[in-house]
Amino acid sequence: MTNDATQTAAGTTLAGTSPNKGTPNRRPTPQMRRVEPDFSPSLIVLSLRPEGSKFNGDRIERAQESGFDWLKKIHLIGMSDPDTGGEIARHVVHGGHEAFGALKEIQIHINPETCAWAWGAGDLLMDRLKRYAVLIGAQVCDGLGQPLSMEDMTAIGDHINAVMARRQDEERMARTVTLPNGEKRELSELSFAYVVTREAGSKKRTYRTVQFDVPSLPYYQGRELGMRMAGEVVKFYVKHQTAPLDILGIMREAMSLDGLDYDKATKANVASGFLEVLSTLIRVGATNLNPNWLDQKIKRQGVLHEEWLIDNEERKTEFVARMKAAREAKQMNGGKA
Repeated sequence: MTNDATQTAAGTTLAGTSPNKGTPNRRPTPQMRRVEPDFSPSLIVLSLRPEGSKFNGDRIERAQESGFDWLKKIHLIGMSDPDTGGEIARHVVHGGHEAFGALKEIQIHINPETCAWAWGAGDLLMDRLKRYAVLIGAQVCDGLGQPLSMEDMTAIGDHINAVMARRQDEERMARTVTLPNGEKRELSELSFAYVVTREAGSKKRTYRTVQFDVPSLPYYQGRELGMRMAGEVVKFYVKHQTAPLDILGIMREAMSLDGLDYDKATKANVASGFLEVLSTLIRVGATNLNPNWLDQKIKRQGVLHEEWLIDNEERKTEFVARMKAAREAKQMNGGKA
């Protein structure tokens, strides 16, 4: 996972970026994959039609300025899930018309039932479309070319959001299991972490996180399982860019397990293999850490501490003033509260 905490190797550039100018440009053509048409009844097709004789500017550059970008695995501009990079919506144009400078329509295809999941995807797509339409001098229309009002676009965005919310509820229900003893768990992507939403023998809803649920195993077998579990953490970070993972809580539970033993089956044996892999990941990550990012983090904490000191002093002064005012008011009332 790349962010501002990691360094880019010297001489390399991000896809679609000119190494000299640093501005978006056309992405190098990847290995092409056939684009199969979507005939699903849940497919939503919108279109952009030029207000004048043609669209303003380069449609690719204007799309990137509006928040759209190249999709993974397919040579099309569209909108991706910021977490997994999965496709949410795509731009579709007539290649022949564009080649001869006669492009009169840019279609936007989104199937909220099957596309990558993202919270608020409808609002995000509509906002980007509005911005894009302004930049290229176009009207946002339906699939038949009829212009859409702001109310129409809001309704479409709300529909997409509603589908995403339903899909999230369905996905959560699919991850919820009830054990024979009555305990209900909401599973996560990690096989050893889950949330208990109902305790065994109880009818009340609860919320108890379990971060490191492991069996007691012999030394080497336990370490093998622990390393496999660490592999799940690695896969999580490879897959997700923004989804949170309480890695500190996981490590805290793992380190709380005592009883590492070569001759006995213990949970600590599993934690040993798990923590060994994570310690290696920290060492490898340290070689790629951007020192400027770390310096900024450290300085930020110092600034926050200074702000806290000022705020704390103001709260103390305010408290003393309130107490003084209360005493004076009490004295004026003859000692009565």
